[in-house]
Amino acid sequence: MALRIEVSPEELDEIRRRKKEIEARFRDIEGLERTLKALRLRLLRERKGRLEKKLNEMENHYRELVEFEEKAKMDREFMLNLRRELSLENRELRERLGGGR
Repeated sequence: MALRIEVSPEELDEIRRRKKEIEARFRDIEGLERTLKALRLRLLRERKGRLEKKLNEMENHYRELVEFEEKAKMDREFMLNLRRELSLENRELRERLGGGR
């Protein structure tokens, strides 16, 4: 399994400037372990940040869906009540028109 590390142009310039220091560190096993741990920690922090952002987005979408569902229920109740009122009004009008003949 190959490990791929992406760096920004600024980080690449820094790596180039510190090339000899970095090469010396890679020759040193303990230095290599420290470097790998630092890179792993950086990768985990980036993943955590992306996951937190995604979680926040999902929580916001969920809240919006819950609000939409509540509004839809209220709208449905309003429409059912309006329908009942209209039905009652129509019945009363038919009775008045039919009773007046």
